Amino acid sequence: MRRIRVGFIGAGGIAGLHASKLSTIPEVEVVSVADVVYDKARSFSEKYGGKPYNDWREMYKSEKLDAVWICIPPYAHTDEVEEAAERGIHVFIEKPIALTLEKAEDMRRAVEESGVISWVGYHFRQAYSIRRCKSILSESGPVGVVLGRWWGGIVGDPKHWWWRRELSGGQIVEQATHIFDLARFLVGDVSRVYTELTKSMLTDIPDLTIEDAAATVLRFKNGAIGVITNTCGANPQAHKVEMDIVARRAHIEIRGTKKATIYRIDGVEDITSLNDPYLDEDLKFIKAIKGEGESEVPISEGVKTLKLTLAALEAYEKTLPIKID
Repeated sequence: MRRIRVGFIGAGGIAGLHASKLSTIPEVEVVSVADVVYDKARSFSEKYGGKPYNDWREMYKSEKLDAVWICIPPYAHTDEVEEAAERGIHVFIEKPIALTLEKAEDMRRAVEESGVISWVGYHFRQAYSIRRCKSILSESGPVGVVLGRWWGGIVGDPKHWWWRRELSGGQIVEQATHIFDLARFLVGDVSRVYTELTKSMLTDIPDLTIEDAAATVLRFKNGAIGVITNTCGANPQAHKVEMDIVARRAHIEIRGTKKATIYRIDGVEDITSLNDPYLDEDLKFIKAIKGEGESEVPISEGVKTLKLTLAALEAYEKTLPIKID
């Protein structure tokens, strides 16, 4: 059995999560990790294996990689995707894939022209509960209303990149992107958006330069309408990551990646997901590399969801609805 040789760019929490999942897949070998903070790369390698580097370019030159997991903040992306594609290295990249559409399109072109396999880490798509809801929606007639929520708290401390809009893109782009992507996955692409955002609750935290609340109205191409709200000011006991969808013959309630309820004329179906969506996306990506399937979330999907979230911000800045091609 040929082992898939894997490298990591970034040695933070999400990289460790993926490495822990990959460690359960016999045909995978973590051979290297690169992080600008060398001590983090070294600690990662001690736990998950592989040679530590503080420069991913040096890692690319020195290691024969089959695939790379790119797990760095959105502001830190340079040309690691493009160089991987040039070298024939398959790319798993965490969301959001970039802070600008121009950069995202450069990534997409490089991947598609090279023929390498790509996968974007929208793990909600792998939850059994959500996949069951998608199946039900395919036979439930047209969708009328979508309501999504990402109500959470502040990530990290004042030194964390997440606090600063120029580094994270804000909560819509970096975090609520999961809900925007879920709306696309379940209901379809969006033709028009309008957004209002504010920093009205957390005014006593001047270092926080992202929105603390926002509401985005979506018009889907199939005629459905939706509203997605997000906040980083929610009480820790009342965090909500969820979506409600009303279709002609079904009403669906999704609660995170574990629970869903489907209401239909012939009864109610409660679903509890027992699968691990992170493991499933990593395993499916490995299988795609081996020719045992195709990528379910190629980088083109990451471009589309980024385009939607950036359009939401543009709509706020221009105080106008923004059409999405």
